Amino acid sequence: MIDFIKHFLLVIATFCSACSVQHLSNTTISAEPTEVLLKHLYYLSSDNLQGRRVGTKGNELARKYIVNHLEKHNIKPLGSRYLSAFTISSPFKLKQGNNVVGFIEGTEFPDKFLVLSAHFDHIGARGRNIYNGADDNASGTSALLDYAKRLQQAPLRHSVILLFTDGEETNLKGAKAFIAQNPSLLASIVLNINLDMIGGSKTTKKLHYVSRRLEQVLSAEKILSLEQQNYAIVFKKGFRQSINGRKKNIRWELASDHGVFYRQKIPFIYYGVGLHRNYHQSTDTYQNINHRFFMSAVALIFHQISFIDENL
Repeated sequence: MIDFIKHFLLVIATFCSACSVQHLSNTTISAEPTEVLLKHLYYLSSDNLQGRRVGTKGNELARKYIVNHLEKHNIKPLGSRYLSAFTISSPFKLKQGNNVVGFIEGTEFPDKFLVLSAHFDHIGARGRNIYNGADDNASGTSALLDYAKRLQQAPLRHSVILLFTDGEETNLKGAKAFIAQNPSLLASIVLNINLDMIGGSKTTKKLHYVSRRLEQVLSAEKILSLEQQNYAIVFKKGFRQSINGRKKNIRWELASDHGVFYRQKIPFIYYGVGLHRNYHQSTDTYQNINHRFFMSAVALIFHQISFIDENL
């Protein structure tokens, strides 16, 4: 923990010296770093969690960490409990996954829902190699924990479902389970906002996004406003199709949990950095995240969530 504190102070000093301001109409938004945000990232990507593979002790520790955070900040579960269990079958055994689902009631439209999602599982450990999954997806999970606290203190106009999915790395099983277990909610979900890999590597400079059916809930003018703000980091529509010079054919509209909502004809917007050298490698660690970029990405996405809520 001493190493983390030293590193945190260095990151904050560097981040603040380069911090820029973003504008939306007459509103000024600053990207303020928080110690708690980096602590979330540090813990969730630590060796102690052994890569958070579904059905493992490390995955359970991550799940408990999320639940404890929601309880600490008086965020209610969706339904009677935070955990929503589902089964993953493999040729030789069954595994149980558990989504963690919180709920914050909206001030004006309590029966209309924004689903904010991020998967907390990763691919685990193989031999002596731990696949910590700092970017994939401790980064998105940490951001969602941060948003949960902030939205509980200042709720949006629409109700928010905080969906921390398990089993994303196993064919999006957690998101599929959420859809199957909540059929009565589907018609009332206005938008899914999915966060998956928003920290990148040391050289990451751009936050990307892809959306589908967004024009069903936002005017063309408002969508353009989202795209063209002067943010602290480069914000770009679409994702590249190569990593380390190798071309990959990726359907980004289906590449993470948002794809499950897309197949239900629910509008979505997905934020991420796309493929990079540490993707699904043991080098995807806390130390190899671009921390300053990560904190700016968290601020940018929260700003957009607030803007979307105001303009739906």
